[in-house]
Amino acid sequence: MENDAFFDYYLKSLKFYFGDRCKDFGFIKFFKDKNNCFITIEDYVLESFVVLSNFLSTDRIVFSCGIIYSKGVVTGVEVCMNVLELERLNNLYKI
Repeated sequence: MENDAFFDYYLKSLKFYFGDRCKDFGFIKFFKDKNNCFITIEDYVLESFVVLSNFLSTDRIVFSCGIIYSKGVVTGVEVCMNVLELERLNNLYKI
């Protein structure tokens, strides 16, 4: 997503956290429409979600989370927040 400083910061934080264990972060997808933005995490679910939720909670961002199941197994997490919350985050994480 262009011009979303928070997403860039989040990905850089994950690169630092995972180090050599993970080189490609294609398992994290960002989508934004007129009212909401969504972050879907489909691998390294627990670690990636904990890092994300720590950022969001620290900055008092309201978000919802849904678990993605496939054949009775958790395969991912989807986080949703209002675009106004994303704008707040972008202002906080601008370099």
